[in-house]
Amino acid sequence: MDFMDAAHLSLVIIAITVVLFVTEKIPLALTAVLSAVAMGVFKVMPLNQVYVGWGSTTTAMVAGMMVIGDCVFESGLAKVIGGKLIKTKLAQNERVLAFTVTAIGCLVSAFLSNSATIATMMPLIAAVVYKSNGRLHNKYLIMGCGFGCAIGGASTLVGSTAQLIAQGILEKTPGCRPLTMFEFTPPGVILCIILCVYMATIGYEIEKRVMDFPDKSPVAIDPAAWDNDEEEKMTPKMWVSAIVLILCIVGFIFSIWNIAVIAVTGAAVCILFGCKDLHKALRDLDWNTLVILGAAQGFAKGLDVSGGGKLIANFVVNIFGGQNASLVAIFVAGIVVSTVLTNFMSNTAVLAMLTPIFINIGFQLNVHPEVLIIGLILGGSNAIGTPVGTPCVTQTLPAGYRYMDYVKVGAPITIILMIVTCIILPMIYGFQPIN
Repeated sequence: MDFMDAAHLSLVIIAITVVLFVTEKIPLALTAVLSAVAMGVFKVMPLNQVYVGWGSTTTAMVAGMMVIGDCVFESGLAKVIGGKLIKTKLAQNERVLAFTVTAIGCLVSAFLSNSATIATMMPLIAAVVYKSNGRLHNKYLIMGCGFGCAIGGASTLVGSTAQLIAQGILEKTPGCRPLTMFEFTPPGVILCIILCVYMATIGYEIEKRVMDFPDKSPVAIDPAAWDNDEEEKMTPKMWVSAIVLILCIVGFIFSIWNIAVIAVTGAAVCILFGCKDLHKALRDLDWNTLVILGAAQGFAKGLDVSGGGKLIANFVVNIFGGQNASLVAIFVAGIVVSTVLTNFMSNTAVLAMLTPIFINIGFQLNVHPEVLIIGLILGGSNAIGTPVGTPCVTQTLPAGYRYMDYVKVGAPITIILMIVTCIILPMIYGFQPIN
């Protein structure tokens, strides 16, 4: 492939991948694997980077939380929780519940790993849906919760790793100041409110129209155990599942260990105490989601290390006039680039790549670059138009969604949030000139 450099070749591979994702001529998981392999075979990146995502913190954490979620169901704990939640007023109307679960995703993920949040929420949503006797549907609730986790994760400094990457670069760059814990909470709250309203109105209507597949629970349910409406008493297995789930959440909040270690340890404890048989736990794992998650990190790595992402970034910036463009044009370009790229590659990689570029642009335009970086962070969190860019959105695939379901529901709100971000950030922060 001497006729094409690695950067341009990575863009060709990504373009083919997107076409295959959209058409679904072959399964999404197989498309993701072939894309990652192509990045290595055609020397876009080293071959040992092809499988980098399989051993990543995110993939291991998701696998562990899948097991814990299944144990919450297997033990009967989810049935107890679902039985209580279904009696509340919030569960009487599906639109209201769609707003509620999206809002919970936004709020919790602001302080807890957004991937951990959606992994915890999906079994609980599934429990409420099952106890509703067909009145509620997983497919109209889980996607919105995943979107909420993505947007809410960028509302504080600790909600997602992407802003921590940007923070580290700012701290090491002379002339820049670090971001504060709640610096981007005001615009984050506005974006979360818009998303919640959307998922209960326009988004809900789109879901009703395009999601023509049978409703699917993201976790395995035993009808024989669940169809018994007698009041359940807490059993030892329920207590173990509950305690493990609570301790995992506490561990995530206080960063006691790496989030993957916490989730895998929790899963091991559940299996050790008999909450679920090991072989059944492995069979019930949603391998389709895990394969897509692991492989997507592989081909995203290729887009990053080859310079393909930087090529796209420079292209979009040049459309807006390059480094000689107006400050507002460059600011908008940064948000657009961050949103577009994060739909296809890790937001952590996007921030690591774009932050130094826009810090330098800020200095050249004689303004403090922090507001530009906040725009990049929020722009990346807005990228919910595909299931492969943001892990917490990828994790909602077990509810039976297809690639185009995310595009049809997520693309409109992605555009809306991107436009709102471009408008409100200058109003909230302004552009501070360097004295």
